[in-house]
Amino acid sequence: MRRVKALAHTVMVGVVVMFLIVLLRKLGLVGTTPLWVFAILVVLGSTAHDPMLHRALTGGDLNRRLWPRVAMRYVINTATIYATGWGPVLAVTHLILLSEFTAQSGSRSWRPAALCSAATIALGQVAIAAGVYCYLPQPQVHGVAVLVAAGTVLACRFFGAAVRAREDGETALRESEERFRSVVQDGTDMVAFADRDGTLRYVSPNAKRVTGHDSEALLSDGLWKLIHPEDRTIALDLTARTHEQPDTEHVAEIRIRRADGEWRWHEVVVRNLLDHPGVHALVSHQRDVHDRRSVQDRIAYAATHDALTGLLNASAFVVALEEALVHGANGGYPIGVLFLDLDGFKQVNDDRGHDAGDEMLRLVGDVLRRCCRERDVLGRIGGDEFVAALNGVAGTAQAASIAASIIEGIDAAQPPDDGSPRVGCSIGIALSEPGVVDARGMLRRADLAMYTSKRRRRNGFEIHADSVPAVAG
Repeated sequence: MRRVKALAHTVMVGVVVMFLIVLLRKLGLVGTTPLWVFAILVVLGSTAHDPMLHRALTGGDLNRRLWPRVAMRYVINTATIYATGWGPVLAVTHLILLSEFTAQSGSRSWRPAALCSAATIALGQVAIAAGVYCYLPQPQVHGVAVLVAAGTVLACRFFGAAVRAREDGETALRESEERFRSVVQDGTDMVAFADRDGTLRYVSPNAKRVTGHDSEALLSDGLWKLIHPEDRTIALDLTARTHEQPDTEHVAEIRIRRADGEWRWHEVVVRNLLDHPGVHALVSHQRDVHDRRSVQDRIAYAATHDALTGLLNASAFVVALEEALVHGANGGYPIGVLFLDLDGFKQVNDDRGHDAGDEMLRLVGDVLRRCCRERDVLGRIGGDEFVAALNGVAGTAQAASIAASIIEGIDAAQPPDDGSPRVGCSIGIALSEPGVVDARGMLRRADLAMYTSKRRRRNGFEIHADSVPAVAG
């Protein structure tokens, strides 16, 4: 709805401007430029004025691509005013554009505005010298242009300085408020001050409650020694980011060993106040979030994994396969997909019950883990359907070898033949094409190959025809 209103406003402005141009033409106050040219300029000007266009061009950050956006507006505006025949006299409208851009992008707008104003006026004077109609006589019109351009540039400079002074005051106030919030927080947080290299020189007294350690024991590198080995890289990266982006609040979650030896998840919020005259430190707030993180991890695991086998579920496997295909395409190595469907599984469920069927599915999951490599991705995507993404498979021969080992492993993992139903496995194999990222397409090809194998015989595999040379087993 907001977009529709903005579009309607843009159209209305264009219609009003065009009406005024036609009216002034009737009164003899607009030059000889054809009306269709004015129509094109008005449409371009209305479009270039649309805030939605500027947000689209900048990705929502109006500080980006400032120079081309300013140049676009000034070129269209200057072309329009020179087309009226009044030339540099109407160039004072450039100041209106400056006010719009400073409202959008701040004081830094004055430089591109000043340069684009002077440049477009100069181009307009060249056009007049080349024969474009102008009410003002030559060479006087060129003197007027010089005065107007100089005045516009100086006005841009003074306006930019005034806006910059206001911005500096607002920034100082905002930074003061942020520093206050970053230092004075709820007492449940442990506050620490660190030097540039991360050495702690102050830790708040509530460290005992948060970490189980006295604050004195955490000074210097005491707290660093309590970080989980797997999280030390995260902690170092957090410190590095505070230096690279000093005006941003940085957050990370790391594990800290409490005094009783338990590893607990902590959220660490760090802000770079090294340049603040009253602080001169990296200020961090640390709180125990172990319970929340544990719940999140359990929820995330349940959302992406099959509860029975612990393998990825269908949606998570597709995402993982897409990522593997992207890495494979970038790295120039193929990805293989094995699509497994159990043979005789329904009879196990019917004859021995669902508990025996569940145990068989867990057994297949264990066989997949043993037969596939650590870098491969495994999943269960249906009742008795399993999949495996082979990362960096050497070719069809290696994929076939892994498929054969899975078939043998499932057979060997079952008890000796005692007359009870035995489960077999049919496997379809597909290999990725160079540079192609199509996870669902690969799954379809592997599925087709699996059905081809199932039609031939039990306990076999088939490689899809596109993954040549074809091998069956």
